[in-house]
Amino acid sequence: MIVRHFDINTPKVMAPGKEGWEQLSLGYYWMPKCRAANFRAALEELYMRIRESGNIAGGQFQQDCMLSILADIKKDKVNIFELGAGWGRVCLDVAAAIDFNIIQCAPKKYNCLAVEAEPVHYEWLKRHFEAQNISGIAVFGAVSNENGSCQFDSFSSSPDSEYGQAMSPLIGRRGFPNVRGLLKFLRGRTVRVPTYTLDFLMQKYRFKHVDIVQMDVQGAECDVILGAVDSINEGLIDYFLINIHLDEYGNMIHGLLSDKYTLVIDLKRGHLGSVEGFPPIHCHDGIQLYKRKGV
Repeated sequence: MIVRHFDINTPKVMAPGKEGWEQLSLGYYWMPKCRAANFRAALEELYMRIRESGNIAGGQFQQDCMLSILADIKKDKVNIFELGAGWGRVCLDVAAAIDFNIIQCAPKKYNCLAVEAEPVHYEWLKRHFEAQNISGIAVFGAVSNENGSCQFDSFSSSPDSEYGQAMSPLIGRRGFPNVRGLLKFLRGRTVRVPTYTLDFLMQKYRFKHVDIVQMDVQGAECDVILGAVDSINEGLIDYFLINIHLDEYGNMIHGLLSDKYTLVIDLKRGHLGSVEGFPPIHCHDGIQLYKRKGV
């Protein structure tokens, strides 16, 4: 498959409420209260500097990746899982691309499942879905390599200004206490949430096939893949679009997926990436895109 740029004409769509909503570029709306004003201003300034330098932001490139996946799919309905969904930006964009015919593609219907473990962001996610009749399910929890529970970052005093929330284990991988996790727990900055494997989520919510898994899970990327082994081996997932938080995770994921998937995009965290047809890509997180062989 080829990842290419799409010029977007934002459609005229009525807001789901009289106030408190702002339209996204593909058509659906979000609540700006989900992002603190100072954080938003800093992000807009960063994007402006990136454009002025002749580059493109990684987040904007990822939108083109997702639209390129939709253009590559030959079925009339797609199922998408958004893991570490926050307030659900990716699902809203996929829904808008299909509902408002933003690009020329075969899919005319969709079904979303979005998973988020930070309690306030989860409520915002549900609100975005419910207010706009998005065909999807919001799930409270984290995705990992086993079902159970974990401590998860929760900054209830200012959830709109905190991003990059992650699982915060009390015990490290080698069996020793995790000092950072213990400190967060003692300071009341974590909450206990359920954990699910991707295999379990597919069974519980009766997805026989998932076309796209998009994840931004703050360092749990490999665990998510390990918790999807059955679905991967049975050919039930076609595309993975992954935010990579350490280069070593990208290498590990490639080792886990390379037998069954083709690596389409591999951009390193904190670097200027190069993809044909695009200006240099300013990557905060790394970006990997995989397509199942034979699809």
